[in-house]
Amino acid sequence: MNFDLVERAIRGRNFGVLSTVSRDGKPHSVGVLYGVSSPSKPLALYLTTNRESKKARNIARNPNVSFTIPVPRRFLRFMPPNCVQFQGTAEIIPFEDEAARDAFNESLIMRQTLKLEGRHVQRRAVFIRIQPSAIIFTYGLGVSILGLVRNISGASARTEIPRSRLENQAIPRLGDENSAPAR
Repeated sequence: MNFDLVERAIRGRNFGVLSTVSRDGKPHSVGVLYGVSSPSKPLALYLTTNRESKKARNIARNPNVSFTIPVPRRFLRFMPPNCVQFQGTAEIIPFEDEAARDAFNESLIMRQTLKLEGRHVQRRAVFIRIQPSAIIFTYGLGVSILGLVRNISGASARTEIPRSRLENQAIPRLGDENSAPAR
């Protein structure tokens, strides 16, 4: 799988599912809007939240997260979407963070989200920065419907983020990098 194709899919969407770990070790998943760092910077996703939200509290205790981005098929909306998924680490950063604000200024809906969050949440508003681990998994991305029908297990793929696009070039890989995540 080509990283450029995966990055285009990530940048072409603004909705994903963030999964965190609760205090008692249970998974917690929530749909979120996200912005993406500039292509000239290390790959990171940003989302806004209230510092008292469950996702923020979970991340403060345990920064390990997973993130899934559904990528609907353009002409075959009745088919399940393709997806991009990865593990990574998250951190709470100030609502004034310039890189996060830049990521949200890329589209009208994200600019509006930023305004609403600042207006309604005010002092409790923060960003969450998600830094993917080095391996990103995909399902169905770049695979034709005919290819999917002929070999459904062949629709799973993985790609490595180029070292130049990782925040910390020595980031350890999370999980088993030799196999796709369980479905």
